[in-house]
Amino acid sequence: MAFVSTPNLDPTDWGLLEALQEDARMTFAELGRRVNLSPPAVAERVRRLEDAGVLRGYHAELDLAALGLPMQAMVRITTSNAAECTNYARRLEDVDEVLEAQRVTGTDSYIVRVAVRSMEHLEDLLNRMAPHSGDTITAMILSTPVPSKVVTRELVEGAPPAPGRDHVA
Repeated sequence: MAFVSTPNLDPTDWGLLEALQEDARMTFAELGRRVNLSPPAVAERVRRLEDAGVLRGYHAELDLAALGLPMQAMVRITTSNAAECTNYARRLEDVDEVLEAQRVTGTDSYIVRVAVRSMEHLEDLLNRMAPHSGDTITAMILSTPVPSKVVTRELVEGAPPAPGRDHVA
């Protein structure tokens, strides 16, 4: 098992990372106000975080229902042989409805999140995605109470939550 080394991030770096996770369109001036740095200093820090691979990209969040894809599902896929499992990821890349796919341990081979227009669309998709030798189990997503969380220094370093941060006891 390989372990990835973590770059040495100071509280200012973490302040920038947390702010960018909340709003990736925040200007360097606004980021600077948050962490008490000038915009050029913020730009340099952000560039270093990008160069280190800590910041991998900036994304837009879409309302799938507004785009005509009101239904999402999680599909558990089990393949019954190693060769199909190894090649299955390439197959999933070519399926437009697949939003993300995770290769997992346990009895499943993959867990895939998909977006579809209707139950008929889902049925067609499942027929196209079915492994040659294996099975699928589908769960419809009713809601997403935790759509995305900000990764904090406390999580990474195992430190106690900062004052004012909610935590579950």
